[in-house]
Amino acid sequence: MTKKRVLGRGLDDLLAQHDQDLPFLDAYGPSIGDSEGLPSGTGTDPVDQLLEAITRLLQAEGHRDSELITCQAKDVGVHITVQSGGDKLPLVPSDLGAPGLEEGILSNDRSEASVLIVQWGIPARRLLERLCEHWSG
Repeated sequence: MTKKRVLGRGLDDLLAQHDQDLPFLDAYGPSIGDSEGLPSGTGTDPVDQLLEAITRLLQAEGHRDSELITCQAKDVGVHITVQSGGDKLPLVPSDLGAPGLEEGILSNDRSEASVLIVQWGIPARRLLERLCEHWSG
């Protein structure tokens, strides 16, 4: 006699069945929900907080007063423009389209890029750290 194969249940089914609060999920941050034009789970951060986070990271990396990067506060985020400083920027167009980043433009020769940071997170931090590493190398 052959056993009938049953598919496993998903997380949603288990949560619905057990109706448990999972406080450890708060470590990943609050759930923002749908925001204007952004994927679910993303949102916009206050511009002053974005500018402060960007400034703090650039300062920690030694590039706060660099002519290679300019930061300008906008209504919905912080617009940054970066110069390669000689070698090509270590970027591809998809780097400037990650969640939390908008209006990314990379020049054809990869000597200049600009992007609007609307949310502070791993993609924005990774972008700035890669640029600082590029300039330091």
